[in-house]
Amino acid sequence: MITRRSVLLAGGVGLLVAPRLGRGQPKSKIPRIGIRWINSMGDPRRMKFRSIFQRLTALGYVDGKDVLIEERFAEGHPERLGERARELVASKVDVIVAPTVGASSAARQAASTIPIVMVHAGDPIGAGLIASLARPGGNFTGTTYLLLGGKQVELMHELVPRAVKLAMLVNPSNAGTRSHVADAMEPGRRFNLGITVAEVTRDEDFPDAFTVIRAMRPDGHLVMDESMIGRHRIEMISFVASARLTAIYGGANFVRDGGLVSYGPLIEEHYVMAAGYVDRILKGAKPADLPVEQPTRFELFINLKTAKALDLTIPQSLIVRAEEMIQ
Repeated sequence: MITRRSVLLAGGVGLLVAPRLGRGQPKSKIPRIGIRWINSMGDPRRMKFRSIFQRLTALGYVDGKDVLIEERFAEGHPERLGERARELVASKVDVIVAPTVGASSAARQAASTIPIVMVHAGDPIGAGLIASLARPGGNFTGTTYLLLGGKQVELMHELVPRAVKLAMLVNPSNAGTRSHVADAMEPGRRFNLGITVAEVTRDEDFPDAFTVIRAMRPDGHLVMDESMIGRHRIEMISFVASARLTAIYGGANFVRDGGLVSYGPLIEEHYVMAAGYVDRILKGAKPADLPVEQPTRFELFINLKTAKALDLTIPQSLIVRAEEMIQ
């Protein structure tokens, strides 16, 4: 494994750092922070999210002393997010942290007045969670997750310059899907690429989607970075390998598990930023007045072993930009 740079997140991005509470300062109530995870407690992918706890500690919030942190897990089942949100409301939390736009939407239904900090929410405006990035209004603030359909098309053009036909897998029930697809179409026209969209809305839709994509015989495959699709990561990688497709994903986990290329925001950074939002809200700021932040740092991952299996030469222009190359 070749790593070009290491990322230091302890300092955060754009956070207002407050001093620790003085030891002699009276506190009438220990604040409660509720965090809902779509995955399970033992999911190894959760390790990247530990940056929120590290940042909270750096800001002076020690769990069990300065703050009480309540975690709830949906065990990989999005339909349980609403129930987990209601549990947090019943626990009388002061703020809820909700990763993804789906978890944030579920939190809205359970908590109309409790401040909610979104984390990498795909399209919070399209989902009706906020009025605008600058002034979100209501009880939501946090960070968005840019769905980079256009960037995927540009990377595919670098990988396979002679490509004329691409397949794109999306989940139409995700609020960010429309903008993701629209973002891909502009560079598609520029490069004279035909882009056909295959859709999955349920777990059982994947076999039919794979059949459709295989029948298309595309020159490349673009996979939307989305939680339901992510749950089928291993199945997706196996299908792409069997069809010998050049594929680009949004999450680095795909590449670590055998996918070819991924490009997306640095997720750990979002959780550092979320801790900053929590800090400001617990100190009296209103979510409506806290601008929603978009990601500013992105990562390119390349699996050289997969490229070799496809007899694909990775351009030097991509190699020099890669955060990590897996061999």
